Amino acid sequence: MSQRASAWALAAGLLLLQDAAGAEEPAASEALPPVAAPEVEPSRPPGWLQPAPRVQLEMDPELIPINRGAVFVPAMSEGSAEPPYVVLDQSGVVQGRAPMGKKAIVPPGRYQVMVGSGVESQMLAHDLEVTEGHASLVEADWAGLLIRVVDERGQQFRGAYEVFALPAGESYGLGLGADETLGETPRTWLLPPGRYLIVRSGETVQARSDFLTVRLTPGELVHFTLVQNAEGRFVGGGEVDRFEGSTEIKNWLFGLVLGGDLLWNRNDNVPGRAFGNTIAFNAFVLGSVRYMTPDHIFYTRMEVDGGASAQEGQDLRKTLDELDLDAHYTYRLLSWLGPYVRFGLNANLFPGHRYFDQDETPRVLVFDEELNQVADLVRPSELKLADSFDPLELKEGVGLAFDFSPSVLLDLHLRIGLGSRQTVVQSLRIERKSFPGRPDVALACEDALCFAAAESSVLVGGEATLIGSARLFNWFMIDTEFDMLEPFYSTEGSHMPVFNWKTTFSLRLVSFASLAYVVRLDYNEQLSEFLQFEQRILLRFSFDIL
Repeated sequence: MSQRASAWALAAGLLLLQDAAGAEEPAASEALPPVAAPEVEPSRPPGWLQPAPRVQLEMDPELIPINRGAVFVPAMSEGSAEPPYVVLDQSGVVQGRAPMGKKAIVPPGRYQVMVGSGVESQMLAHDLEVTEGHASLVEADWAGLLIRVVDERGQQFRGAYEVFALPAGESYGLGLGADETLGETPRTWLLPPGRYLIVRSGETVQARSDFLTVRLTPGELVHFTLVQNAEGRFVGGGEVDRFEGSTEIKNWLFGLVLGGDLLWNRNDNVPGRAFGNTIAFNAFVLGSVRYMTPDHIFYTRMEVDGGASAQEGQDLRKTLDELDLDAHYTYRLLSWLGPYVRFGLNANLFPGHRYFDQDETPRVLVFDEELNQVADLVRPSELKLADSFDPLELKEGVGLAFDFSPSVLLDLHLRIGLGSRQTVVQSLRIERKSFPGRPDVALACEDALCFAAAESSVLVGGEATLIGSARLFNWFMIDTEFDMLEPFYSTEGSHMPVFNWKTTFSLRLVSFASLAYVVRLDYNEQLSEFLQFEQRILLRFSFDIL
């Protein structure tokens, strides 16, 4: 091949290679569109229980009216637990006040937004421009302090403390703990960043005992646990993650307590239990499940109490046998108001007997539901009154729940609504002394104790529940719960009210032991024509498992 032919061949090969390379790179007009980077949700600031500020703003459903704008200040914890923010115009006049995490609707213009705990001079000021149709977000440059007060067993309670700024020694006020398992919300302090002193209530910034310090940084919510003993003295404390030491999964909290008590008990007209006084040892199990968010509260508690006593010359006898289950859900429209749904159950775990003094009880007559005599017992030693889970009482209700704290010493919770009660009976026998329309039975029972089979029933009516708790001292508490149903429908034709009232006076002795006096009144005509009255004095020991 000639040199000219070889040159032409080499040139042709280079052109082919250049075309192939060019074909692999598309022209600018044919280039693939750029792939958009996925949007990343803003991260939640350290310690916050609420989403990131801009996420909260997007989640706020309130619409901005025409010719108006809005101010939005994010919440670190629960908005109702934080002090509301204040919007001032250029003249210092208040134009708006709103909970943290909610919009304040104002006309367009320049404003000063005050955020923080304490008086106005202690709050942080933020200058802000508000435009029509838009919400202006205040960036969180303050710090949050959420203090949970617990005793030496880790149980939350309303212990008192005071917060001072350091080094100035300026007081930001008195604080109280809260029991979140009962729906209470601990207070969140919104403070300028810096160092703070937490002291026992009544102490000063010069305190040399019962004090703790904490440093707060901008934009962070610090979770602080304060441990107090029964006298209110500080045992310890520090920055602890939320509910550390408790069994919690996200917003669910689980509890399990085992214990026992030394009991003095007296029963009068309580179905399925012996009359009179007894001294016995008892055991109990208390389990609880709680779910809580700013808007939702679900709480379930199951308590099992059982005990027996043995006296000389007698077999083992049941003295205490209760199974109680209570569950309620509340949707909070406001921090103190919301609709509720509830369910309850009450039963006994073991069969019940009535024991007799053979010298004082010569004869016992037993009747069925139709008052037909089925047994005539002469000087019996005992009579079986009920099987296990007999009777089984069910409670349901729906209505409005109100939460009040009229003072630092008193908590009140009120529920009003419509309720239903079902009493499921299998073999229960109740003592009777009146027999309307049956003079023959009344005559036979003049010189005998008479028992008749009870019947199942359903009641529907208006219900009301009042729950109160008073802490008179750190070591003395009073708890009371009154539950009533006023029926307007009854399968038995009776419209007598049904109520339960239980009051407990507790004297804490040490961290794991307390002395309690319990008074309980119950009336349900379907179970007994008598008012049931029960008293207990207990030396109770309890130990947390969860």
